[in-house]
Amino acid sequence: MMNSKVIMASVAVAVCSCTGMSEETSVVNEEMVVLDFDVPCQKLSRLSGTVEEDVVEDLQIFVFGMDGQLNAYGHSESDELTLTCSTGEKRVAALVNAPIVGSVTTETALKDLVSAFSDNSAGRFVMAGVESVTVAKSGKVTIPVSRLVSKVILSSVKNDFELEQHREMDFQIKSVFLTNAAKDRKYFSASSPSGWYNKDVADMTEIISQAGAMMYDSLGSAKVTYGSTFKSDRFLYCYPNALSAGAAPTYMVVEALLGKTLYYYPVALPAMEANKCYSVSLTVCRPGSSAPNIPVEKVDALFEVEVLPWSGNVSVNETI
Repeated sequence: MMNSKVIMASVAVAVCSCTGMSEETSVVNEEMVVLDFDVPCQKLSRLSGTVEEDVVEDLQIFVFGMDGQLNAYGHSESDELTLTCSTGEKRVAALVNAPIVGSVTTETALKDLVSAFSDNSAGRFVMAGVESVTVAKSGKVTIPVSRLVSKVILSSVKNDFELEQHREMDFQIKSVFLTNAAKDRKYFSASSPSGWYNKDVADMTEIISQAGAMMYDSLGSAKVTYGSTFKSDRFLYCYPNALSAGAAPTYMVVEALLGKTLYYYPVALPAMEANKCYSVSLTVCRPGSSAPNIPVEKVDALFEVEVLPWSGNVSVNETI
C-alpha cells in the first residue's frame, strides 16, 4: 500500500535553440525552437496493498498560441516527448494516461473535453495540467499535472455497541464500497457528470459489478470485538462529486455482519475535489441499515471525515 504522501507529478519543459533542426522546420523568417518534455515521477515508498498512484505511461502535450489555436501537438507512450514550436507566449496543456485526443485544434475545444472515470485503472490514473509559458531560445518551464480522481480511505472501524446483546455478538467487516459516484468530468475544471455509478442501487451483485476494483474492496471477514478498533486504510477512488445542482452526495458504505445478519453503514462524503483524500473513521453504536442505499441515523453510528490534500500535509476535520 502506498504512503499517502504523494507529490504532484509535473511536466518539465526544456526549451532549446533550433540549431541542427531539419530543413522542413527551419523555414526562413520563422523563429522555431525544440521543446523537450519530461515527466519526472518520483517513486515513493509502498505499503501493503496500495497501487502505484503516480505512474506515467502515456503523455500528450498541446501547445497553443495566445489566440487559442493549436501551435504544436505530440504524443508519447512514455514520460518523455520532443516537439518543435514557434517562440512567444504560449499556453501549454498536458494530459497523462488519457485516451488520444489529437484531433483538438483549439484550447477551448480541449477544455470542453470530458474524461470518463472508466479511463482510470489501478496504477494508471488520468492526470491533467495547463500553464502559461514564454517560449524563448532557451530555458526550462514546469507544467504541473494532478490526478482527476479523488481518493477515499476507510481508516478505521470501532465496535462501540450500546446494548449488551450486540456487544456479545460476532461483528465482522465484510466490504467497503462507493455509491452515487460520478461517471465523468472535464479534464481541466469541475463539471456536472452525465451519470452516476450505483445511484440508489440496493442489490450487492449490481453494486459490485458497477463499482469494479476502483470503488469496491472486500475485507473478507475482519472481526472487531467490542471496545476494539479495526485499522483498515483501504483505498477507493472515484471522480469528485462537487454536490452541484442539488446532487446527492457520494457515499462510502461499510458492509458488516452482526451475528448472522448483514447491515450497512453509508457515510455521506462532503463536496469533493480532484486530487484530494477523504479519510473516514467509523464508530458503530447500533445495527446499521438493511440496504446500502438506506441512510443510518446519528445514534446508530458516528462518522468522522478528514479532508486532506493527496500529500497529506493539511487537514480539516468534519463530524457527520
